[in-house]
Amino acid sequence: MSGDRQAWDAVIVGGGPAGLALATLLRPHRRVLVLERRDNPPASPPIGESLPGAAAVLLQRLGVLATFRDAGHRERGAAVSVWDIDCPVWRDAIVDPAGPGWYLDRRAFEQMLQQQALDVGVTLRQGSPVSNVAHRRGEWQLETPLGEVRAPVLVDATGRRGSLARQLGLSRHDGPPLLCLYGFLERPPESRDNTMRVQADAHGWWYTVPLPGGRRVLACHLDLDDPLHHRLRHPEAFLATARQHALLAEALQGADAPERIRGRPAGTSLLDVAQLPRAGPGFLAVGDALLAFDPLASQGLFHALASAASAARAIESGLHRSLGAYQQEMQAVAQRYLQHLRASYQGPKRFSREPFWQRRCMAPAGRRVS
Repeated sequence: MSGDRQAWDAVIVGGGPAGLALATLLRPHRRVLVLERRDNPPASPPIGESLPGAAAVLLQRLGVLATFRDAGHRERGAAVSVWDIDCPVWRDAIVDPAGPGWYLDRRAFEQMLQQQALDVGVTLRQGSPVSNVAHRRGEWQLETPLGEVRAPVLVDATGRRGSLARQLGLSRHDGPPLLCLYGFLERPPESRDNTMRVQADAHGWWYTVPLPGGRRVLACHLDLDDPLHHRLRHPEAFLATARQHALLAEALQGADAPERIRGRPAGTSLLDVAQLPRAGPGFLAVGDALLAFDPLASQGLFHALASAASAARAIESGLHRSLGAYQQEMQAVAQRYLQHLRASYQGPKRFSREPFWQRRCMAPAGRRVS
């Protein structure tokens, strides 16, 4: 499609898992444009490597379940944690009625979603930041490097930044700032550990899981203002600190320190779902742009796919009738999440006087940011 006038049925801003999933679901009946501000995927490997068994239904709806099963993602093993009490508690993956789920090659997973979107006819334009968004005469109008694009449906899938919703004046509720420091370790060939290991300590919490391709991710979550994070940015110190915990040390035997330690914001950040209609008719948000979960919930990637499926239903059935239902569904998701998150952070009573844990025993998303 060329020229000054580019008319679409739906424009999705953001080419991550949520945006690509929604585009794929809408494409059979609509002309869909996905605008991604980056020219290429980030050079650093993404973190967020777990999907529960319940995601199989969503992958089937996207038409990628068979491809996914053939891609070498690793079936999840047991989860073992040192959390409420100072000794390991095991939960076997087999008890999940939907199945054990998977540890992902995240880069391959996102490439699969992108290829499926392209295969069904979605138009993806990378290197296309958006500016001057407005709703006029019953449609959304956006200025892009492609020229002006127009559509009755506009979706924010820009991730935790929620840049489109912010541009439209919607506010977010943020929890205490949480920093995730993480690195990827090569596992020795003789390592057969298949467990997810989660460890609470005075400064925050750690986890490690095995990934496809003989790698393991190790991550630490702590307060942004904790001076410990300066030391943990050094790979040797990062690994040595993790090995002070017996639960982690057992899984990290023989592993070399990661080449580098990366950091990213990881706390709760929720769009005020009740405000969605204020942006204008036909506007939705999905994935982290709507509800960015604390990694402790292990639901971020699943939520990206599930919220895309819910948004697709809302759009297909007519926004003037179903946006209220979409709001109600997402508000219920946010409420359940916040209740469970607070209960989880109240668990380690032995650390209850430590600043990290005290902050999170309060309302997890009490700060509003515009």
